[in-house]
Amino acid sequence: MQHQPVQHKPSGKRKISAGVIWKVIGALLLLIIASCSITIDSVVQPSGVNGGDILPVTLNVTIETNDNQTSNFMVAVLVPKVWKAAQNATITFTSDITSGDQSMSVIPAGTPAPQGGGLDWPTLLATKIGNGGNLLPDYEWVAFYSNASYSVVANATIHATVSIKIKTTTDNLLFKPGYCVANSTDGLSSSDRYAASFTGCLQVNGQGDLIDFCNPQISTVDPRTSLDNDIVTLTFDGGVQSTGLDNASEVYLCIAGITTTGDSLTVCTQTDATKMTSLGLSKWQKDIWPRKLFNLADNQHLTRLRYFFTDATGGTRVGYAGGSTPFMYTFKCQ
Repeated sequence: MQHQPVQHKPSGKRKISAGVIWKVIGALLLLIIASCSITIDSVVQPSGVNGGDILPVTLNVTIETNDNQTSNFMVAVLVPKVWKAAQNATITFTSDITSGDQSMSVIPAGTPAPQGGGLDWPTLLATKIGNGGNLLPDYEWVAFYSNASYSVVANATIHATVSIKIKTTTDNLLFKPGYCVANSTDGLSSSDRYAASFTGCLQVNGQGDLIDFCNPQISTVDPRTSLDNDIVTLTFDGGVQSTGLDNASEVYLCIAGITTTGDSLTVCTQTDATKMTSLGLSKWQKDIWPRKLFNLADNQHLTRLRYFFTDATGGTRVGYAGGSTPFMYTFKCQ
């Protein structure tokens, strides 16, 4: 016996498919989510500052809500570690829902960020927002919470003006500062719940060697601060730009140590003591112990290093920016 297909009579009512229902729900959810946002409308920051002065920054922020919530306001700054912003920065703000300047305090490192998977604020900010293109690793995110919590109602638009004042050091540097705003409930859980902004290179007119976070460097020194009895790593990166050592199969260090009395001690022979190790991709590295390299007496101390990179003959020298000016490194304590 053949089974006949069962035919259903139209009921007169049009049924809506499950797919359509979910599309409608999804659109409504999208509308709700999109209606809550926080933005940094503008960053007012000088292009430069003298080392040791206060860096003044103003953030103009807009917050749009979709639900009632009580939270602390969060502001974070990306700065050079040497500034020690946790101790040397002051952040306040004013807004449509507050009266007078509202104070903020540093969130201690190790304090878990909300919805951050156990990460603290500095780690979460570095992981999710990044470093703004700064090329040296000596930077840090420092986060602040408002001292008070604030209740907001649904479907409100709030404008806030954030005042940031950071005491800089006397270091001579170029750096790309970064800023982030969020709250203590949502954290960085989704891109509409926080806002971040990075500026161009800030010039700090200070003293000593230029610490350049902004531009690719042919030579770097690690650590940035040391004394002549510390191990220092010098790196030459020939991939940054074309130099006279582009085709060199070996690279050597030609280096002078300047003592506290002004004497110049030079080591510039192509030997194992000055031969650099290839890291591949035109990158070379050398660890030195300055006191041993220059055979210093107990009463001799170095103030700085002056150096070039050479080929195996010593005839081709590469200095700062690929030119004939030597690289400089000044010894100092942190």
